[in-house]
Amino acid sequence: MLVRNTMRLLLAPALLLVLHANANASPCDSLARLNLANTTITDARIVAPGTFRLPRGGPRPSVEIFSAYNRLPAFCRVQATATPTPDSHIEIEVWLPATNWNGRYLGVGNGGYAGSISYPRLGEAVNAGYAGASTDTGHHGRSRDARWSIGHPEKQIDFDYRAVHEMTIVAKAAIQAFYARPPAHSYFSACSNGGRQGLMEAERFPADYDGVMAGAPAMHLGFRTFLSGKVDGFRDRGGKLVIYHGSADVPDNSIAFYRQLESRLGHNTVDDFLQLYIVPGMGHCGSGQVPNDFGQWVRPNADPEHSMLSALGRWVENGVRPTSIIATQWTRDGDTTSGVLRSRPLCPYPQEARWTGGDKNDWRSYACR
Repeated sequence: MLVRNTMRLLLAPALLLVLHANANASPCDSLARLNLANTTITDARIVAPGTFRLPRGGPRPSVEIFSAYNRLPAFCRVQATATPTPDSHIEIEVWLPATNWNGRYLGVGNGGYAGSISYPRLGEAVNAGYAGASTDTGHHGRSRDARWSIGHPEKQIDFDYRAVHEMTIVAKAAIQAFYARPPAHSYFSACSNGGRQGLMEAERFPADYDGVMAGAPAMHLGFRTFLSGKVDGFRDRGGKLVIYHGSADVPDNSIAFYRQLESRLGHNTVDDFLQLYIVPGMGHCGSGQVPNDFGQWVRPNADPEHSMLSALGRWVENGVRPTSIIATQWTRDGDTTSGVLRSRPLCPYPQEARWTGGDKNDWRSYACR
C-alpha cells in the first residue's frame, strides 16, 4: 500500500501538467465520444509517464527497434475500430503526446501482411514529439500469414489501401479534438509493405499526407489493388515523396517506378517532388554490414543531415530539397551508443557517392556525382 501511494504521489504532478498543457483542448477521456462515421472509439485514456506495457507475446526486437517504453512521456492513447463495410474490422491506435507535441502527425505502416498494431513505431513517434497512428489493417495474425483473406474480398481491400486511410481519418480527428488544432504537417514513414502503403496513400488519397517516406516498397504485394504510379494529385498539392531501397535488396522495382514517372512527367517535374535513394550494400529496410542508419528509425532531435525523415520534413516545410543524407554504421549494429564505425553519404538517384580522397570510412571523403 505504501509503494502504491508513493507511486500515485510521484505521478500526480505529471498528470496535472498534462491537464494544464491541454487546458484549451479536449481532455483525453472525452475523445471516447468522438463521432466518426463507421468508427467506434473503444477506449481513450492518459497513459502516465513510463507506464505503457506491450501486449504479451511477440519476438524480442533487435536493438534499433524502439523498446524504451519505460522512458516515454505521458500520452493520450486512443483505441478505435473502423467498420467501413460489414466484413471490416480495422483496429487503430492513435498516440498523442500530452506535452511537447511538435505539431506534426506521423502515420506508420506495417511489414508483411500486417495483422497487428506497430507499437515500436508508435513509441518512437511519441518519443520524438509526433502524434502517431498505426493500424492492424483489418485482421489479426502473423505478418506472413494471409489465410485471413480467403473468402473475404472486403478485408483484402482493407489491407490493400482502405485501412491506412481510415487510420488517417481517425488520427486527424483525434488530433483536432485533443489539441484544438489540426497537425501543421502530416507524414507517413514505413518500409516493405509499409513502403507500399505510403505510395498507395500518395496515389489514392493525396490529401492525407504532406510527405511520404517509403522504404523498399513491396510494389507487387496486394490482393485487388496495385500501385499504378499515378501520384499526380499528390504532386499537384505540393506533396514530397522519398523512396529508399538497399542495393542488396533487389531495388529494380523502385528504380522502374522512378523511371516510369520520369518518362511520363519529365526529369524536372519528378525532381521537384520525388527522390530515390539506393543505399549501397544495404539489405531489406536496414540490414547489412554497411552504413545503414539514416533516419528510418525515428529519434528525438534528429537533424536533416543524418535523418531522411527530418530532411523530408525540411523539404515539405521550408522548400529545401535534400542533396544527400549521411548514413551511419554503428560499432554494434543498430546501437547508437556504441560509436560510429563508418559513415557514407547517400545520394539521390541516379547520383552515386564517389570517393574524393581521404578516410574511406568518413562521409566527408565522398561527393555525390
